[in-house]
Amino acid sequence: MNRTRLKIIENLTHNSDRYLSGAYFSKLLGISRAAVWKHVRTLRSKGYQINAKPNCGYKLESGPELIQKELFDGLEIYYDSTVDSTNLRCRALAENNAVEYSTVIAEKQLQGRGRLGRSWFSPPESGLWFSILLRPHNYSPADVSAITLVTAATTAEFLNCCYNLPVKVKWPNDLLINGKKTGGILTEIKAEPDWIEYLIVGIGLNVNQNQPDFPGELQDQATSLAIAGGNHFDRTLLFIKLRRELIKAYQLFFKEGFKYFQELWKKHNLTLGKNVKVNWPGGSLQGFAYDLNQEGALLLKDEREKFYSINFGEIIDEI
Repeated sequence: MNRTRLKIIENLTHNSDRYLSGAYFSKLLGISRAAVWKHVRTLRSKGYQINAKPNCGYKLESGPELIQKELFDGLEIYYDSTVDSTNLRCRALAENNAVEYSTVIAEKQLQGRGRLGRSWFSPPESGLWFSILLRPHNYSPADVSAITLVTAATTAEFLNCCYNLPVKVKWPNDLLINGKKTGGILTEIKAEPDWIEYLIVGIGLNVNQNQPDFPGELQDQATSLAIAGGNHFDRTLLFIKLRRELIKAYQLFFKEGFKYFQELWKKHNLTLGKNVKVNWPGGSLQGFAYDLNQEGALLLKDEREKFYSINFGEIIDEI
């Protein structure tokens, strides 16, 4: 039944400028018009503002602020209103033999984390904070080193194509709009040198924040999908659709490798063609970022025309 309501919301959202008739939904879903009305009534009780007009049908005016966990039925999605971090919660599930693609999503993180131990600002009822469990078989850690880039490129492509948002990716894990950060990715792994037990891909995405919602130190650095797009987003639907695209991307990556995503990443990147400084624990390097190889490594050329392949680090400056 919840899948039926999800279909109704998806169709109403995609056609938000017009009414969709009860007969349309009846044919689409294979149920009676009376059953359609019952589902609409249930959705209204969850906070969806759906207008019903005689001889016209239904039109979605707005969605609820809270994530609607009732729509996750059968999807191996674990919802919590508040967690320390979704990656930590997902790790606990992994240790208890949760199946691949199990996903943790929360309204609020108390200890949201970015790369290199940084905190991640993740207030309630405004963004998407979730983590996906992956269990690749017969892969070494080196084989999956590009999983963060796969996630970034897929998310950027999805938001560009489905919502016309100019999301760009900055190597290795940042999502930006108009030069301001709107999302980040934190990948963690449990593995031996030659095999992987599991991967956890954590994603933080600013969705419905207004600019004053960000702390003072982030005012000039952060933005949200709502600020960039000029409209409010149904976070539940956005999450379900993005998760679906990411799972398809991971399946393709584990089958075909990074070669497909190499060009997709380049299509949305902000890094190549610039002089940059890359930092990593214990070192740094300045150079011209001229390409990304088939393993996801950033290729740099320094002022002495010496070439480097960088697999790990963070771009902190454009020079």
